[in-house]
Order: sequence, then C-alpha cells, then structure tokens
Amino acid sequence: MKTFVFIFFLILLASALFSGVLLLIRRRFGQRLKDQEYIHSSIFDFFTTLYAFFIGFAIVTLWSTFLTAKADVNREATTIISAYYASRNLPNSEPFRQALKNYVKTVVEDEWPQMGQDSMSEAASRRFDDVLAKFSAISGDSDKLGAIYNSLTEVNRLRLSRSVMMKGNLYPTVWIILIFGFGAMVFGFVLLNRHQTALSFIFELIVFFMVLSCLLFIWDINTPFSGFITVKPDTFQLIYQKMVRLP
Repeated sequence: MKTFVFIFFLILLASALFSGVLLLIRRRFGQRLKDQEYIHSSIFDFFTTLYAFFIGFAIVTLWSTFLTAKADVNREATTIISAYYASRNLPNSEPFRQALKNYVKTVVEDEWPQMGQDSMSEAASRRFDDVLAKFSAISGDSDKLGAIYNSLTEVNRLRLSRSVMMKGNLYPTVWIILIFGFGAMVFGFVLLNRHQTALSFIFELIVFFMVLSCLLFIWDINTPFSGFITVKPDTFQLIYQKMVRLP
C-alpha cells in the first residue's frame, strides 16, 4: 500500500510539474500565443476522444490478458495436483510424484523470480523433462495413464502460455500512439487554453494526473509477472504444501 501511495504522489508531482511548465510558457510567450492561429475546440475534442479510446482499449485488452494469465496459472496448478492424485495407486509411480514435487518447488522458488525479469527457468524446464521421463516408467490402468498424459500435456501448454505473456502484450504501435498522443495533448493545451487562470491550472493538473496514472497502469499490467501488479504463485505454493503432506 505504501508503494502505491508513493507512486501516486510522484505522479501528482509530475502532473504539477507539467501544469507549471504550461503556466510558465503562457507567461513567457503569452502575447505570441495570442497571435497564433486559433485551434478550434471541436478538433481538440475529437483528438482527446480518440486518445481516450486508445487508452481504454489498452486497459481493457491488458486487463483481460492479466485475468487470463491468472486463470491459466490456477489451471496449471490444479492440473498438476490432479495428475499427482491420479498416479497414487499406480505401480512405480512414487518417482513420478517426487518429480512433480521437485518441479512445483522449482517453479515457485526459481522460475517465478526469473519471470519477473522476463525469462523462464532452465532448472524448471529440466525438472519438467524429468517429470515426463518418470511418467514413462509408470505402468497400470491405461485410462489413468491417459488422463495423466493429458494433464501433463495441458501443463506444458500452460507453461508455454506463461512464457509468451510475461514479455508484454501490447503492440509497439499502440505504445507509439499513447506516447505521441500525450505529447500532442500537452501541445493542444498550450495553444487552446492561452489565458492562464487558477481554474485552468487545477483542471490541467487533474487531467495530467489521470492520464499519467492510466499510462502507468498500462505499463504495469503489460507484463503480468513483473511490475507492481503481478500474478502470484500462491496456487503453486498451496499444491506444493498438499503434495508434501500426501504420500
């Protein structure tokens, strides 16, 4: 909580700085600005509406991706524990279950911190390969073996999904529009609102605060496994505790 208070305090300072710069520009070049060609407010309104659309599009898209990443992590963990339970009564399955434990432990302790730096764990990859190797040594009920195989296939697919999502989910073109649009918004404020008043300063501060907060939010959830708002490995920790208690 303290982190977010500090971050938004910095955003407030940045907003005040932008508004203050606009104030100084108007005071320094006030007469020149009055002599410039007038920009009709309807043009600026159209631009701000278009810019708001892209901000909203980015937030909705990335938040949906974030929720998908969170759901996939939960599904991955529950699929692992299902495979663990299904193997308990099969011959020669104890090494397989131990390999699953080792894999989950490595994911929590090694892979998740590395995902915060946009990379997957080689150790976790080797652990999963060991899980597959131990699975091939299990014999018994073919239906259970088929169910476990399907579970391992799903786990592998969901792990690959994690590796794709962790590196960013917003097209570079949208980033260009968002950054360029912010600069254009500042430029529009300079030419459209040429007479500096206390009310205009407060309004511009609020606008800058909202836009910068939205841009920070977009930047943060662009990578679901790094930043301030992240997908946590809580479900993996929970199933590992269950595995430790079970034979």
